[in-house]
Amino acid sequence: MNEKFPALKNKQRATARIFTFLTLVTLVLMILPFTDGNPLSKAWALAFISIFLTISFAITALIFRNRAKKMDKLKSGEKLLVHLKLDDEMLHNYASTLKAESKEKNKAIMWVVGILFLIFTIPFLFFLESDERGGFLIIIGSIVFAVFMASRFFPGYYYRKNLKGDRQILIGEKYAYFNGYFHNWDYPLSGLTKIKAIKTPFYGLHLAYFYTDRTWRHVQEIKLPLPIEFDPKPLIERMRMANKLKDKRK
Repeated sequence: MNEKFPALKNKQRATARIFTFLTLVTLVLMILPFTDGNPLSKAWALAFISIFLTISFAITALIFRNRAKKMDKLKSGEKLLVHLKLDDEMLHNYASTLKAESKEKNKAIMWVVGILFLIFTIPFLFFLESDERGGFLIIIGSIVFAVFMASRFFPGYYYRKNLKGDRQILIGEKYAYFNGYFHNWDYPLSGLTKIKAIKTPFYGLHLAYFYTDRTWRHVQEIKLPLPIEFDPKPLIERMRMANKLKDKRK
C-alpha cells in the first residue's frame, strides 16, 4: 500500500456543479411563464417541461454531490483501505481485458439486434406499399448500421482512454476509484455481490456490484490487476464483512 499519492481531480464534484447550474437555469425557465413583461410569459408548455427538468437535474446534482463527498473520503484516507498504482504492465493488462470483454459483449448485442431486425422488419414489409419499402429499409438499415459502428468504435475508444488514465486504485468498503472512474454500491437497491482473488487473465481482484435505475437492475463487474507481491486476502475479508457477503470460494 502506498502511503502518499498525487492529488486526484474529483470529477464527481465537477458533474454536480454542472447539474446544479442546469437546475438553476430550468428553475428560471419554469418561473418566467408565470410572470408578465417577458417573451416567455404564459409559455405553459415550457413551464411544464421545465418543472420535470428542474426536478431531474436537482436529483442528479444531489447524487453527484454525495458521490463527491465519498470520493473526498477516499482521497483523504478516511475511508481508504488500500491504495495502489498501476505500472505499465498492469495498466496494459487492465485496458486490454476491458477491451476484449467489451468486444465480446458488443458482438452478442449485435447478434440480438440482427435477429430482431429480421423478425420485425421482414413481416412489416408486407404491410407497406412497394414505393414505401425502400425508404423504410434505408431508415432501419441506417439505425442498425449506426449501432454496428458504435459497437466497433467504443471498445477501442475506452481502451485508449484507459491507457491515458491516472493509474490510481483507491479501495474502500463501500466505494472505490479505479484509473479515473469512481464506483459506489452503498445507495438503496445496490450492493456488492462478489469479491475474490483471480489468477487469470492476470493476478488481481474481481469484484461485482449491482445497482438499480429506471431500466431495472444492472450488474457492473470489474477485474483489477494487483502487484504480484500484494496479498488480497485481508482486503477481501474486510470487504466481505463490511458488505455482509458470504464466502463463495470455488
